[in-house]
Amino acid sequence: MEKKIFDAEGFAKKTYESLKASNALFDVPNAGVIQTVDTLTTIINDVIRAKYYTTPAPLSDYVKMDVGRGAYGTSVFQFATAYTGSTFEECIVNPATTGIHNNATADIKIDGISIPNNFFRADYSISNEELRMAAAGRISFDIVEEKERARATMWQLGIQESHFKGIGANKGLLNQTGVTVNTSLMPVKFAAMTVAQLKNFAANAIATYYAQTNGTYFPNRLVLPSATYMQLGVPYGDTFGMPTLREVIEKAFKEAGAPADFKILHTIYANNAAADGTHGRAVLYNNETDNIVRYIPKNYTPHPLFAQGSLDMISQAEGQFTGVQVKKPQTLLYIDEQA
Repeated sequence: MEKKIFDAEGFAKKTYESLKASNALFDVPNAGVIQTVDTLTTIINDVIRAKYYTTPAPLSDYVKMDVGRGAYGTSVFQFATAYTGSTFEECIVNPATTGIHNNATADIKIDGISIPNNFFRADYSISNEELRMAAAGRISFDIVEEKERARATMWQLGIQESHFKGIGANKGLLNQTGVTVNTSLMPVKFAAMTVAQLKNFAANAIATYYAQTNGTYFPNRLVLPSATYMQLGVPYGDTFGMPTLREVIEKAFKEAGAPADFKILHTIYANNAAADGTHGRAVLYNNETDNIVRYIPKNYTPHPLFAQGSLDMISQAEGQFTGVQVKKPQTLLYIDEQA
């Protein structure tokens, strides 16, 4: 059987459910919490939980995550090399006259890139009073499970938002430095584009990217603002049966050489991510880990509750994460909407 990181059911049996079985530990009639219940009242054995925005695709579809590498280090470092020797032309020799000391040379330059590691901690407490209320049936839900769920959700939402917007000095997918920003490909949102403007985008976006990478990469991701993505379902042109804008763009990109795993994704974080802070920002890039990656050296890890004083209990959780690391800035292209 798979071992759970946090076994809420097992903990409940060892704590307040065991209290509930023994009234010697508390006085049920005087538990201190009064909920007036009459014959017309029904207590639902569940809770209403807040709903939060989550991306329509897994975060790893946008930027791949390297989990479990480099825990407790202050940064994650990777060596980088590049060729620095003679040119191919310089290596052509005259076999009759070239001596061994006149040969061209081949060598490499060694460098490295690093990204800071961030340390996360969060605690919640379970009071003696909460345990006794639960044991007395005054709370109709698992208080430990709900607090753990809320804390884990806070981690997940924080990782999600920082994946795109960054946090502090850490950069996300949408706000990297050193990335080219194109302001001509999307003069307006897709739905407002003329046929000529749409053809220009479909024809030139991938060509612009390919030229920027010196012909070394094709993009396999196009991330759009959600507000723009929602417009891709409309027909291309006014004639019934015409392909949608999405089909036109995907076909144009793949016909131009985009790989089979090319995807169009979206997120609301891009809605106002342009340099002016008002318009949307699209990102055209190749998400291979040699180009862009995010490290989670230690994934969210809750620890068992322990006594704090004579009455209360504490649960602590930890995790470690970096920002999004762009190793080759030329493999990203920001396309800012202008209107």
